[in-house]
Amino acid sequence: MVVNPGSQRLPSDFAANQKVFAYISIGETTPGDDRYQNLPDSCAMGSNPAWGGKIINLAHADCRNYLLQKVINPIWQQGYHAFFLDTLDSYELAAKTAMARKEQEAGLVQLIQAIKAVHPNIELIANRGFSVLPEIHQDLVAVVAESLFKQWDQGSRRYTVVPETVQKALISKLRKARDYGLPAIVIDYMPPQLNRNGWWEDAQKIQSLGFVPYVTDAGLTAVGAGLREPMPRDVLILYNSTYPKQDSSAFANGAMPLEYLGYVPRFQRLSEGLPAKPRAGEYAGVILWSDGEPVKDVAGISHWLDEARGQGIPILLIGDFQDALDDKTYMGLAMNKPESRDTSALSIASKNANMDYEMPITPNPRGFLKLTAPAGSKVWLSLKSPEGNLEDAAAITPWGGYVLSPYLLTTLPNKDTRWLVNPFQLYREAFRLPEMPVPDTATESGRRLFMAHTDGDGFVSRAQFPPYHIAGEVYMHQILEKYKLPFTGSIIVGDLLPGNRGLYPALAPLGTKVAMEVFRLPYVEIGSHMWSHPFDWPAIEAGKDYPGINLPVPGYKFSPYMEAVGAAKWIDKQLSPADKKVLIDQWSGDCEPDAQVVGLAYKAGLMNINGGESTISDKNPSITAVPPIGIFRGKWLQVFAPDANEDYFTNQWHGPYWGFENVIQTFEMTNKPHRLKPIDIYTHWYTATKLASISAVEKVYNWVLKQSITPIYVTDYGHIANNFFTIHIAREGNGFWIDGAEALRELRMPTSLGTPDIAKSQGIAGYNHSTNGNLYVHMDGKPSVYLALSQNPENFPYIASANAPIAGFSAEQNGFSADLKGYVSVQVQLENAQNCRATVNGQAMTIPTNEQLQSSSHDLALHVFCH
Repeated sequence: MVVNPGSQRLPSDFAANQKVFAYISIGETTPGDDRYQNLPDSCAMGSNPAWGGKIINLAHADCRNYLLQKVINPIWQQGYHAFFLDTLDSYELAAKTAMARKEQEAGLVQLIQAIKAVHPNIELIANRGFSVLPEIHQDLVAVVAESLFKQWDQGSRRYTVVPETVQKALISKLRKARDYGLPAIVIDYMPPQLNRNGWWEDAQKIQSLGFVPYVTDAGLTAVGAGLREPMPRDVLILYNSTYPKQDSSAFANGAMPLEYLGYVPRFQRLSEGLPAKPRAGEYAGVILWSDGEPVKDVAGISHWLDEARGQGIPILLIGDFQDALDDKTYMGLAMNKPESRDTSALSIASKNANMDYEMPITPNPRGFLKLTAPAGSKVWLSLKSPEGNLEDAAAITPWGGYVLSPYLLTTLPNKDTRWLVNPFQLYREAFRLPEMPVPDTATESGRRLFMAHTDGDGFVSRAQFPPYHIAGEVYMHQILEKYKLPFTGSIIVGDLLPGNRGLYPALAPLGTKVAMEVFRLPYVEIGSHMWSHPFDWPAIEAGKDYPGINLPVPGYKFSPYMEAVGAAKWIDKQLSPADKKVLIDQWSGDCEPDAQVVGLAYKAGLMNINGGESTISDKNPSITAVPPIGIFRGKWLQVFAPDANEDYFTNQWHGPYWGFENVIQTFEMTNKPHRLKPIDIYTHWYTATKLASISAVEKVYNWVLKQSITPIYVTDYGHIANNFFTIHIAREGNGFWIDGAEALRELRMPTSLGTPDIAKSQGIAGYNHSTNGNLYVHMDGKPSVYLALSQNPENFPYIASANAPIAGFSAEQNGFSADLKGYVSVQVQLENAQNCRATVNGQAMTIPTNEQLQSSSHDLALHVFCH
């Protein structure tokens, strides 16, 4: 990290694994830097007309001493022990004779030697200084040169191509620096065109010469391209809905397709101000989603979007944006401001295949806007009035794209919503999304994730069939003990509090006994469903109190701590076996806890789930019924349950009680044509009170057992969901570097990128072809992973799929070693292992012709040796 030093930016502000170099100019002063303000006039031997600095006379000892005492030492005392030395060659602008240049070069050498004498352990990077490199190379850790192929001309203030003769001369000097054993770093400057177009190619060209590249903009404010090019995953959504975020169309409808594509939606309500000035490479795209109150700060949002576009960030305008931008911005977008026109009828002039996505479009004459897409656009929808006016209502433009209302989404009379445009393709094309592997939260080890969890409601309710056990006991015997799959069960504390403290004093002893039996089962994880099961979280958090706001636990007054943490502690003490603790909070009621409550759970070491829930089915066959991964409450992620529970499919428990079997439709519709969600059998204990409802659960389990799945607990999924938002992806060489993918271990990528080269990758255990035309690539949980790609990789054995998470993988000369840690008897499907031998947990095993290995163990140490 090379930074401008100062009291507002200290080395302690950076991560321990980041090497921080303080930038200092030693050949000329830096305008505006107070450290140079008392430089003696005698030390100024000229000026740099392009940058405005005074050229420092390094031949004079007093001037060198000033730099050491007044510039370098104060920065050293702030904790900086590494320095980037700039402007070493500035003397060439003022020293016109050979003798004058030699005096300056001798002074430069003496300055660097003096710095090393005072601070022997200092680390120095020199920007150029090739003329004195023979004398100072031993004092440096690297050499930098700016502008090998592409440059910024400060005088004319434009980007230009470096002349070929200058390129060749600089390459020769850089190679001499490398001969001294120093890394040679090249900084090239390129304009921030759409998605930093051409930057990675320039960086690779520099690297091919053996130099370390860094390509950035003239101000060095962009996210640059170097040995790696970070792929921006954040998409900023500016929205003006007055509804709570989770109820806004931008979040409820716009977020999930972005997440599926691997991107992180970041929301900013316009009434709360605008973000900081955007930088090239910071966002994969910016959406202005206008569907609420009129935009008040038209000038502000217009200026911000102008800056974003100037940084090469694609812009997508959605909804009623016609009055949200000023005339100057529309002019910059090369389009007229949409103008209302009265018309009696409207017809479709042209329509792209990406329209009519979930429902045919019906032109709406009342909202007609005269608008022509910019030149060079691909118009997706064009409407024509009888008067001959055109409305290009949706288009992919040279700067991004737009879709006008009402041609994005439509609301049906029953309040269900339908997409009129394909959102996946809209995002891909408007943002020019590059092909890259993306984190997948629905798959692990090549198989679809499966989990199951039950909320605490109805645990002590009596079954309505013989022998009339309480629901918790029926569920335990008919589901848990039968299927023995990972399961998370939760309890409402108020249900089991003893005596007059609880809601059911007569049933509490039996409920306690059964709960302890359930929690002792080896495949059951323990959850908390709160102390009093709040039904209306926003109201109860606001201090309101009315019958039904929560369960009327005797003598209890609502406490955020007791709901989020205290309940879990009570369950740990009263119900949990010695080797288990509550691991997760399962939100109750409307599942809308605030940031304080969610934060309390995280700080107590508890994961969380519930809210959202996918309800897509034949009844509502729209991806608008598939929610995002979760919602951030402040900085804390509330993890949504992937699928709806039986309450939805039984009409809030009014029947039909067999209705939960229809969740199979949800599982199927969130798997094709896109795998949007894992399988989550999500129920309440009370579903065991009726034969029809518990039979439906059995039918769902039997369907699941026929699928190719990797079973996990919902707590595992909570960590996967959180990890989705923190993973970093970057281009590197002929593949991709993935950082921080420890809980989330699956990537999804198009086959057009190539095939994983397992032997040349690191932390990549294998891959599997999906029915959706993608590859699922398995990572092994290492903090840093490299995915090498090839069109024709060598024939090397790998794991095609497994029903257990992969906890370690190492490619070896004649095979591989892998560790798998699962929750059921492990099954591994190998590939390219026909002529190989294997050991499983130290025991030799013949690899069958179908290359599938089976073990009764849940954990596997697998070694594959090939001839």
